[in-house]
Amino acid sequence: MTPVKKSCLAEMRASFGEVMAVLDTIPSARLTDLGVTGEWSVRDLVAHEAGYERYVAAAIFGDLTGYPPANRDFYGRDHAPTEADDANDDTTNAWVVAYARTLPVDEVLTEFRWAHDHLVEAVEGCEGADLEDPSRFPSLKGKTLIAILPNQCWGHHREHLPQLKAFAEGIPST
Repeated sequence: MTPVKKSCLAEMRASFGEVMAVLDTIPSARLTDLGVTGEWSVRDLVAHEAGYERYVAAAIFGDLTGYPPANRDFYGRDHAPTEADDANDDTTNAWVVAYARTLPVDEVLTEFRWAHDHLVEAVEGCEGADLEDPSRFPSLKGKTLIAILPNQCWGHHREHLPQLKAFAEGIPST
């Protein structure tokens, strides 16, 4: 395993562990309370992160296998976002969160774990050189996998970790 791939997988696992450690301190009854990011709950936040990881994992597996991913692979459901839903990050995030709010919290948490594990599995399936080859993953449109992974995984986890910690710390002890 190349040092880049080893480091990438270590960051992926460590950042997810950091998020899970905070999630474990939040009572289940509070996971749908708004306030993590203003208008989002913990459920909303983890659905948002899972959406990014699911999408990138589907793209990687599609490029690795040569089989185009289906909507269910990309989005966890049979229909894709509309053009308006996919217009920018805010509209896409709203589309992901609106759907997550129709699901039981446990299902969203399961998806969060699954999406992360699936992304780790996708990266594990890559050759070390694949991470730095801009032509290896056509779905990334000339970007290298190592260039996009931080914002789709460990950087994304750590971007939202202070919000999650602040929410968790604001919960009264029982």
